[in-house]
Amino acid sequence: MKKIPKGTFGYTDAHKKQQLLKTFIFFLLPLAIFLTGCITTKTKQNYFTVVAVVGCLPACKEMVNVLMFLKRSSMPEKLYQEIASHTEGSKGMETAYELVLTTYEKSYPIAAVAIKGNEVIGYTDTAKETDWKAGEEHIRKILKQNGIPKAHVHIFQDLPQFLERIDALAAQKKENLPFTPDERYPNLTREQVIREVILALSI
Repeated sequence: MKKIPKGTFGYTDAHKKQQLLKTFIFFLLPLAIFLTGCITTKTKQNYFTVVAVVGCLPACKEMVNVLMFLKRSSMPEKLYQEIASHTEGSKGMETAYELVLTTYEKSYPIAAVAIKGNEVIGYTDTAKETDWKAGEEHIRKILKQNGIPKAHVHIFQDLPQFLERIDALAAQKKENLPFTPDERYPNLTREQVIREVILALSI
């Protein structure tokens, strides 16, 4: 099964399948150990049972990841193609797709993010009444903690407005903003570092 990187179109569905397979294998191993103990010792009261029970812990952890992804699906290909048609060829612009940003309070699903200079814009198809102020502030806070101060973050809930803003950014010349390369990503540009930080916030 081909691994699709986080932030790439199709990641959600591919990751969900991988997690399901991984969880199945993780539960299969303790079951095999338990059955081996029962067959060889003729009783459940043996060390194999203890090992099998302990072995279920990693499997349960994987199951949590599966449950988090079960209700999610990859974005429609038509939507991806529409957004990509506005971002392709834009010098200095970085993009990411199918993100779910997590905070202590809640999660924020974002279909697409575009980054250029100090601008970080995203599109979400969540309910219009969802308050994104806290989500935007969380992104700004984390970027500042990672050496990217004064980033302008805005999440759009209207696709035409999002695409219009992408076009405006694409038409702008790349700014020479102050930037100290991150030692974790020494060869990445400012926009690429911002993308990596945002990806780290997403499950």
